[in-house]
Amino acid sequence: MNISNPVKGKILIADDDDDNRILLSFLIQSEGWEVIEAQDGQEALEKAIKEQPNILLLDNRMPKLTGTKVYETLCEQGMKIPVILLTAYADVQELADSLGICSYLNKPYDISRLMAMIDKCYEESL
Repeated sequence: MNISNPVKGKILIADDDDDNRILLSFLIQSEGWEVIEAQDGQEALEKAIKEQPNILLLDNRMPKLTGTKVYETLCEQGMKIPVILLTAYADVQELADSLGICSYLNKPYDISRLMAMIDKCYEESL
């Protein structure tokens, strides 16, 4: 990133599907965000605590810890990082709403809609 295009903030992307994670990382970096990647829920939790990103993009069904469990654990530790839950399953809306998750998006997702959600969650967290 050069001086004319400062980094907007830091996003942690956690998805056990390498292709999804790599594609999301590329697209989000191209929009001016610094990206941290995690391959499973435990790695996501550890990196969120260490890196303190502005936003978490969490696949809900990952090995070791689900995206919602990562969020709940961070909340228990007093960390209120906005989360966008990514899922291929339709049953997540009620769960996301009950936990206070910023937003959720069903796979396959529209990247322009995802970027709008990222911007909205980021603005609401300021």
